[in-house]
This record gives sequence, structure tokens and C-alpha cells, in this order.
Amino acid sequence: MKDKWNFDVDEKTNNIYRNLCIQIDKVFKHTRQGSIKTRYRYQDGMEHFAKFLAEVYRKQNLNKIQDKHLQAYVEQMQELGYSKSYVTTNLSAIRYFTDLNGGDSSKLATNKELAVNARTRQDRIGDNKAWEVEDVKKFIDYAETVREKKYADMVSLGFRFGLRIHEVARLNKNDLLKAIKENHLTVKGKGGLIRSIPMQKNISLIERLYNETPMGEKIFVRNDEKTHQVINSLQVFILRNQDKFRTSNDGTNKSFHGLRHLYAQNRYKQFIKEGFNDKQARLKVAKELGHFREEITEVYLN
Repeated sequence: MKDKWNFDVDEKTNNIYRNLCIQIDKVFKHTRQGSIKTRYRYQDGMEHFAKFLAEVYRKQNLNKIQDKHLQAYVEQMQELGYSKSYVTTNLSAIRYFTDLNGGDSSKLATNKELAVNARTRQDRIGDNKAWEVEDVKKFIDYAETVREKKYADMVSLGFRFGLRIHEVARLNKNDLLKAIKENHLTVKGKGGLIRSIPMQKNISLIERLYNETPMGEKIFVRNDEKTHQVINSLQVFILRNQDKFRTSNDGTNKSFHGLRHLYAQNRYKQFIKEGFNDKQARLKVAKELGHFREEITEVYLN
């Protein structure tokens, strides 16, 4: 049994907690929803909730999570001084798990109904998640050194175009041909929204990938592969090799999504340099990211 499944309580409570963690592990083991980083964080949040359920309610299973459980859990976390971000993320984890486990999270009380303290602007924006440009260079060098050129190219595209990881994985040869002809890369993002990103000085990268890809195939996912497996493999590679490319010593892990933050910050600076005012620059960045709302850009610009 994992050491993390033990905490300083009586044996009966510990046995209940272990059983709840087994239920949690079983559900998370068979899902691919969300990024690997999100799944790790949500599983950690559920295990924290399981400790509470075991100790306070002696609850034997997670099939019927009720508002009374959430209300008491929120009160305890806030009394113990947990951050607003930690509380809201753990509640998101519980809702995520509830849906995966065959329940309906929409029937659970909202954060407002649970009297969760509102998150401040700083809570919402959080720390700067962007990679450094030097991080990108070092990652590409390392990936190529260990013969993972595919990962190097996927990160390079994320950095140069501000793409989400699934947008990179979905690219095919025809997408690149269209980009070469029209001088902008067209992708389908969240909710099926289609957006175009200017090529800038990235034509040589697009041309090389186009020439290296067989006709009718995706750029990074071969016919005998699954898209989600390629995505997960890249996420794990990035997570496990932080020390090979991360230049900062702040201890924060870099994720593929951090490349979008770097893209947004670089493009914002470029637009300001070209003479656009702050609001105009933010809106232009938002459009290229596929959000179309200025306030969303604030998170990326930190």
C-alpha cells in the first residue's frame, strides 16, 4: 500500500481512507480527460477530500457525495487557512471525479452556495506560468539529443504559434500546405472555434515539417498511434525532464500550456512596439490565442 495512504489517525480511519483512495485511483487510472498535470492535481485534491471523509464521516464509498460533505469540507479548509485557490481547485476536483464516477456534478452546491471566499485577482492570475525563451532552446536541444525530435518540433510549434497541445497533435499535412499558401496557420480550437495565426518568420519550420510528413497523414501522430497517447507521452516527457531545460530556480514545473503564456507575452510586447495601445494589444493577443476576450489575456500576460 502506498505510504501516502496513511496519516496520523487510528487504524480504522486509516483503513477507510485507504479504501477511498483505491476507489479514487481506479477512476483516475482509466480517464484521459484534461491534461496530465490537471489529472495529477485533481487526484491529489480528491485524496485530500478522502482524508476528511474518512476522519469526519467514516464514509466508506464515494458514490454519493452530498452538499453536507462539501459544506463541512469547505468550512474546515477555510478555518485551517488554506488558500482560496486551493479550496476552489479541490472543489473542482470533486466535481470532476463525481462526473467520471457516474454522478452529476451539476446537482452539487455551487461555490457561492458553499460560501467559498471569492478569489482575488492575484489568486486568479497566479504565478507566471510562461517558459523562458532559453527554456525552449534547451528543451529542443535536449529532446533532439535523446532522439525525441518529434517532441522538439511539437514544443517549437507551441512556442511559435501559441497553440494548445491538442491543436499541435491534430495538425496534418494539408494544414501545413494551406499555411504555406496563405501565410497563416489555421487551427480548430476549443468549442470548434477556428482561428488563424500569422506565420511571421516561421515558414522554414512549416515547410520542413510539410516535406517530412507522408501524404494524408498527421504531422506527429502516425497511423498506428492514438492522438491522446502522443499527447500524454509528450506531457510526461516534459514533466520528467524539468531539470534538463528549466532555467529558473523557483521550483515551479513547466507545462506545454506555459508555451502559450510565453507566446502571449512576446506578442503583446511586439504589438506595443508596433504602436498599439494596451487594450488594442490585449485584444489582438486574445484573438490569436482563440479567446477573443481581453480579460482572459490578463491571465496569460500575468
